[in-house]
Amino acid sequence: MCPSHRLPEPCPNDDSPGAKAFWVFAHAAWEQSEAREILLRWQDERGIDVMFVLFACWYPCRLSADEWDTLRSGARDWNRRITRRVRALRRRIDRLDWPQGYQACLRLELGAERIEAAWLVKAGTVHTPTDRPKHDLRRRLHRLFPELPASEIDTLLQALTGKP
Repeated sequence: MCPSHRLPEPCPNDDSPGAKAFWVFAHAAWEQSEAREILLRWQDERGIDVMFVLFACWYPCRLSADEWDTLRSGARDWNRRITRRVRALRRRIDRLDWPQGYQACLRLELGAERIEAAWLVKAGTVHTPTDRPKHDLRRRLHRLFPELPASEIDTLLQALTGKP
């Protein structure tokens, strides 16, 4: 995600209620400066897909390791082929002092992230329950991202949930 902008509010004609709910969650998470700082560092220094991290924090169901791997693979493919390329172009344009080009690329980057978010929700809907069961986010993130420092995962979760 881009560090210097605010996410747009969800538009009313998004695909599904789940996609809207996830985008609202992603928007709220991005507004938390501590969470945004950690997510940007993971994105830029470790190549972590922010949308996938946020989805893992938001998704209400338990999934098997294979199911998470399938979601990660699809998200990683989209992020690698589309989002990262647009982000790289936006960053190059930013150095050219071309505000209109920067804004156009920014909108395209956010659109690519929005598509990934909607895909993640759609791909995960097989397991969507009527009630959100409690799950251990800390354990989920440690399993999905073993390369990330435990203290940073804890800080992210605290920023997102407001709980220590």
